[in-house]
Amino acid sequence: MADRQMTQQTILGHLTKLNDPDADLRYMSLNDLYTILTSPSSTFLSSDHRSSTKLVEGLLKALDDQHGDVQNQALKCLGPLALRLPFESLVPLLESLSELTASQTIDTSVPNTAIRTIVDTLPRPQAGQPATQNAVTAYQAVSKVLIPRLIGSNHSSSGRRGSVVRGMLEKDPSKGFSSDAIDVLIKVVTCFGPLLSEHELAALQEPVMAIINNETAGTVVTKRALAAMSALVLYFSDNQLNTFVKRLTETLSSPNLSTVHRRHLIAAIGVIARSAPAKIGPHLDQLAPFVFSALGDDNLGQAN
Repeated sequence: MADRQMTQQTILGHLTKLNDPDADLRYMSLNDLYTILTSPSSTFLSSDHRSSTKLVEGLLKALDDQHGDVQNQALKCLGPLALRLPFESLVPLLESLSELTASQTIDTSVPNTAIRTIVDTLPRPQAGQPATQNAVTAYQAVSKVLIPRLIGSNHSSSGRRGSVVRGMLEKDPSKGFSSDAIDVLIKVVTCFGPLLSEHELAALQEPVMAIINNETAGTVVTKRALAAMSALVLYFSDNQLNTFVKRLTETLSSPNLSTVHRRHLIAAIGVIARSAPAKIGPHLDQLAPFVFSALGDDNLGQAN
């Protein structure tokens, strides 16, 4: 008990120093916090809501620090902190970070990076094994907060009336699409794909395909969206894949399809074929003609 109280006091002391005008002192305090968070002495945080809440508040503030080294050290602390947090503290942390991604005044790559750091650290299901309770609990937090924010639900996951928040994957009128947000989706799917429901997979697919179908999306964003699609399709049910292929072929059959749009869809077929060849194999007879046509092979065959 005495050791716990001493660690609590040490943590609070370091958090107080995060307000110091000396950037070196703020950095060193975060470095010491990282040491504590990665040691067995901090395991009590999972049952100490007060201390864990103060840590969350302190690190969120440090993420907005004007000194890059301080920001990076705060990001480094988030991973081990996420492993110590009780569910009721993890959810508001993810919510606060996801809402910061819509900020017009800060570098939104920072909260996006913070989210990826946390998701990558959380317990996840292992291939060929039943999901542990810790992995299920982590997924529940991700499902409750991040998936609604990614797909663009009408309200924030806090449920506060009037707190309408734009989806992370939606196009910002001033900044365009966010490749950082797509990377968050890829991280969520990579870590928790086996636990995602069919409804969640379908909902995540929509904004990703909206980017691929958008001719104004930049090259970098489109490539990240294609990577996200290749990650999602790995977890599609047969019915989902059938529906996806049907929509894809219908769009490719449109006489009004532009060259850029067609190129994006052909690229989608390519990345999916590479990531899930066994899944896409039965659909090749439907998709291959569009690929060959785009490459000019139809004309080549007629010439022979």
